[in-house]
Amino acid sequence: MNAVEKKRLSKEAKMQIAALKKIERWKTIALAASIVGVAVTYAGFAGMEQNVLLGILGITIIIISTVSAIVLNLGLKNGRRNVEKILGILDEGAVS
Repeated sequence: MNAVEKKRLSKEAKMQIAALKKIERWKTIALAASIVGVAVTYAGFAGMEQNVLLGILGITIIIISTVSAIVLNLGLKNGRRNVEKILGILDEGAVS
């Protein structure tokens, strides 16, 4: 592996690590939205005046944010695996 390829792979790994950090932040936001959905659902169904519409809105928020967090977590898992492969290739090139 020549120096240009090593530099390109190293830059790609750095860019992917930065993207993974952004995805991690979005996952945290999705989980926080899920918690807000729980609060909205509780307020809708357990308040003094039960508001079914508010409860349904809360359940919808929970479902959407949880599915989003799951998809983002899958992306993180696959992205980390990809970065590990790139770094493994760079290590092999350094040894050879």
